[in-house]
Amino acid sequence: MSTHQTVVCIDGGKSGLRLLVTDGERREYGVGPGLIYHPHEDGVDRILDSVRDAAAKLAQPPAPAAVVAGLTAVPGDPAHRRLLARRLEEFFGCPALVVEDGLLAHAGALAGVGTVICAGTGTTVLGIGASGRRVKVDGWGPALGDRGSAYAVGLAGMRAATAAHDGTGPATQLADRLTRELGGTDLASLQAFYRDAELVARIAGFAREVVEAADHDAVAGAICDEAAAQLAASAATAASLLPEVGRRVSWSGRFIDPGGPLHTKLAAALAGRGLDLLPPVAGPLEGGPVLLRQEEPYQSLLCIET
Repeated sequence: MSTHQTVVCIDGGKSGLRLLVTDGERREYGVGPGLIYHPHEDGVDRILDSVRDAAAKLAQPPAPAAVVAGLTAVPGDPAHRRLLARRLEEFFGCPALVVEDGLLAHAGALAGVGTVICAGTGTTVLGIGASGRRVKVDGWGPALGDRGSAYAVGLAGMRAATAAHDGTGPATQLADRLTRELGGTDLASLQAFYRDAELVARIAGFAREVVEAADHDAVAGAICDEAAAQLAASAATAASLLPEVGRRVSWSGRFIDPGGPLHTKLAAALAGRGLDLLPPVAGPLEGGPVLLRQEEPYQSLLCIET
């Protein structure tokens, strides 16, 4: 694929969808709603609605040569995934590649061999070796996994805050932060919280409060310690299951960006396991052109994805 051809790259997560149109020089972004599972849906229409919403925010309609979509809510049923690819092809008028968001993030962060910790609202750890073999750890979703994710940290912070309010747990400034987040601790505030259609994203958003408090609040600091330990354990597990991924570990998602306590704690936890935390080469959206080049270690994986 020529570097001067226009491509559309889509990164769809639980908290939001981002769309990039680029020809190597021009870069334009659009955003759409997050991709949340709903009962009795295959997700195709909801994903397309979010893509259309993001595309509508562009200054000019794209005329791409190819589209790559990396999605948290990628349909697991092959027939539904093919349907989504066809619908994207119809909408953009070009071939479309649909993959899991972790693969797009890996291509952006490392563009090659190693392990990438995708930590945002959820958590997926993906290791890819030189042979194209891969190993995935976590990605179980908020009810069953997502260890060390923003959702897990936010939920732990909220629970610690309610325990402090009740007097069953240690005092923490997270208690006051939760009161502000809920707008109060009365029944009406709690009902409004539980009725929020974006409850998972809202709980994940409270992780910012926990991380901000971590350096001077023992409870928040302990929550971040646990999250870093869990993320490091998942990366170490990936490396042990597939030794060819080596020691290189990077990340995707602002949740682990440098400058915060979680990044420092994660780097230390990985070093204690003999792994190196490297800054990402680029973000997930930049992983699209990497995948479109159909080079190893991704080429064989794309055959499996499609």
